[in-house]
Amino acid sequence: MLSRRERLLLSLIGGQWISNVYAAITWPSPVYDELEDLMLLTSGYGNRNFMAPLVPCTFAPNPGHSVAGGFLRVAFHDMAGANVAEGTDGLDASIGFELDSSIFLENTGPAFNNTLSFVSRFYSSRASMSDLLALAAYASVRACGGPAIPLKAGRIDATQAGTPGVPDPKDDIDKLNTEFARMGLTPEEGIQLVACGHTLGGVHSAEHPTIVPAGTTSLGVQDFDATNSTFDNSTLTMYLDSTTLNPLVVGPDVDSRSDLRLFNSDGNKTVSSMVDSYDSTCSVILAKMLDTVPASVTLTEVITAYPVKPANLALTISSADQLVFSGAIRFWTNKVSKSSVSSLQLVYKDRTGAPAGAIDASVALGDGTGFDDSFTFYGFNASIPTKTSISSFVVEVSLTSGSTVTYDNNGKGFPVQDTILSQNAYSSLAAADASGSQQATIIAAVRPGTEGEVNLTVNLINAMGVNNLPTISKIPTAMTKVCESLYYDFYSASFGVPAAAVNGTKYDLSAGGEYDSFKGLIGLQAQAARLPCGGGSSSTTSSATASSNSRTKLATSTITASYISTTNTIPIKHVKSTSSPFWSNFTTTKTTRVDQVKSTSSPIWSEWTISASSSEPVCPETTTSTNDSVSWVSGDHGSIPTSGVHGSISTSGSVPVAAVSSIPAGGSSSSSSPVSPAVATFTGTGNALTGSGIVGIFAAALGVLLLL
Repeated sequence: MLSRRERLLLSLIGGQWISNVYAAITWPSPVYDELEDLMLLTSGYGNRNFMAPLVPCTFAPNPGHSVAGGFLRVAFHDMAGANVAEGTDGLDASIGFELDSSIFLENTGPAFNNTLSFVSRFYSSRASMSDLLALAAYASVRACGGPAIPLKAGRIDATQAGTPGVPDPKDDIDKLNTEFARMGLTPEEGIQLVACGHTLGGVHSAEHPTIVPAGTTSLGVQDFDATNSTFDNSTLTMYLDSTTLNPLVVGPDVDSRSDLRLFNSDGNKTVSSMVDSYDSTCSVILAKMLDTVPASVTLTEVITAYPVKPANLALTISSADQLVFSGAIRFWTNKVSKSSVSSLQLVYKDRTGAPAGAIDASVALGDGTGFDDSFTFYGFNASIPTKTSISSFVVEVSLTSGSTVTYDNNGKGFPVQDTILSQNAYSSLAAADASGSQQATIIAAVRPGTEGEVNLTVNLINAMGVNNLPTISKIPTAMTKVCESLYYDFYSASFGVPAAAVNGTKYDLSAGGEYDSFKGLIGLQAQAARLPCGGGSSSTTSSATASSNSRTKLATSTITASYISTTNTIPIKHVKSTSSPFWSNFTTTKTTRVDQVKSTSSPIWSEWTISASSSEPVCPETTTSTNDSVSWVSGDHGSIPTSGVHGSISTSGSVPVAAVSSIPAGGSSSSSSPVSPAVATFTGTGNALTGSGIVGIFAAALGVLLLL
């Protein structure tokens, strides 16, 4: 159903309201985004399971102990120490330090530990304990049939206990009003808050034996009303018609009838006016309770569903010149039904901001729902050129009516940074060792020329202790360059994580002022895929001397290889390997030029040259190799006659290439250049290559020398 406001907006601005009215927040907003997911995805695809103990609302792990009532009670007790005049305390999770009932007499019973323990499962660098307590209060009301409390994010957790401030049931009306005033509430608001808080659950004899004497109820609890698992106005209607069960109104401890004193303090005017407006009044006053925070805290806007929200975006380097862009689009179907959607596509810009193309995202992955919202997730997986990459996109939705709606993220587009990228396919998470630790190895791809260090920070959660809160240890971990491709350098870092902490552990990558943050370990394989910049190890049999230049670092080293031996010094321009991931320059007098090379085990195009005695253009030549044989193809200048396994190969003429010749390990061949006579002989003696010094293991990158 559309609200009156929504119907008015729809009539005024037609279909375009979708992308304009419901786009107050610009994505991404990290703190907002995490709480929005937890709040809205309660079942189906993408379910975050935060609402699990509240569905159904009658769920009680221990008979007589309402989970929903406990969630709401803990939020109020946490906020109750607020002093708005001084700007201190409020909803800040200081309740986690206030569980010593000899000091904080009001914080007794299992609800406190149970609530804190549950919400701590969702604690992270983007979801504070205080935000989670606020979310728990929202969820308890909504799951039990109550109104949706306007919820904001951005609370900051306390680091120590606050000031005791929960009113005592024995306080007289003046003291009660004084306590509520300290919290920023008028006498009327104090009545409203109690009336809204005392509809779920009840009072337990184990905690308040004078209010509910032991043995007087079957479960040791006296409910506030006859519908203790439903958020409704029964607590007021029963009070007004004198059938109330509320022990704080009619309990045997007359001095503890605090609800009676409050409700009757204005002649029942406030509670009478609330009967017909219970939900709307409670929505407002409970929001005020949740928004009472220290003066130093700034909260976000009220959380509402994004019309369109990207999820799990990833850029993976699949080869030197190709990126795979994958992820999902979460589409809000409250206003535009799934059945009315014909197709989705991402219209994206390249890294310079120029229009670059469109990516289909019409595959429905599944449907997710919340208390008041519904979504369909649409997936995509597309290759884009590494050279031009991507910087942002908008989402175009084609409807079955024939119209198209564009979601442009408040005119900013949905940003995609490609400076530093976590590479899950090439990262790994080992099984737990004997000590219960799992070793994570993270690979990051970084654009060459990015200034500053490449950093990885592990966010390790320290579990909640007794009378304490969970915390996050930020552990900086050095990243080491392991290899390079044409458009990205690859860095690696490893760290250990207790197996019990893997689910909650996140890491952040940073370089050049750009970040790839809040990355998890779940889903990493024990065996990573091979890096797209080569790899391998081997032993040494023959040598060639080279001068190595890694863009800004100069060094000299000796290169040796067991796969081939050469009859002369090999001149190469821009070649590299896994163990020595530096671009290396070589010079000599050989008369053949090779423009680009690659191999199966090192599938990155590498530019290299041999100086020629003639200025005549020389054809590009390419090669591919396997563990047992090497094959190559010449470029535009020649044809390649094949003369058997150990045959010779020559290039001449200008016929387009159509043939490929292979020489297995142990074979040999010679080739001559069309520029001027020159011969190189190669002998295969093994399956791998190694080297020493800066250039190091040449692997397949040196295997491509068989081109010459």
